[in-house]
Amino acid sequence: MAKNVAGIPIRRVSAEFSGDEAVDLEIIEVSLGLSRVTRSKSERDTKLMQIALAALRKAVEQYRLESGERYPEFSEFAAWLGIKTDGAPTMDEHHHSSSDGAELQNHVAKTEGQDAVV
Repeated sequence: MAKNVAGIPIRRVSAEFSGDEAVDLEIIEVSLGLSRVTRSKSERDTKLMQIALAALRKAVEQYRLESGERYPEFSEFAAWLGIKTDGAPTMDEHHHSSSDGAELQNHVAKTEGQDAVV
C-alpha cells in the first residue's frame, strides 16, 4: 500500500538494471529525449516510470482482451510479453505453433530476390 503525504498517495519505486537491460534503458531515454525535458536524474526517472506505467496499463488491457482474464498472473503475463521468468515459457515458446517456421520459410522463398522491405 502506498503511504500518504498530506493525503496524497506516494509510492517509491526502485530498480537496478544491468547488461543489455541497462543499455536498452539508456537507448529509450535518449530516443524519447528525456534529458531535454527534465533537469535531474530523479525527474528523468519519474518521467520514464510514468511512460512505463502507461505502457504497462495498455499491455495489461490488451492481454485482458485477448485472454479474457481480468487479473492476469505474473508468470502468464510475463510470458505473453516474451519475458522469460523462472521456468515460464517465452512468448515464442508459448504463442507460436510449429507451423510458423514453415510459413516464414515460404515467405522468405517467395520474396527472395525482391527489393521490397517486408
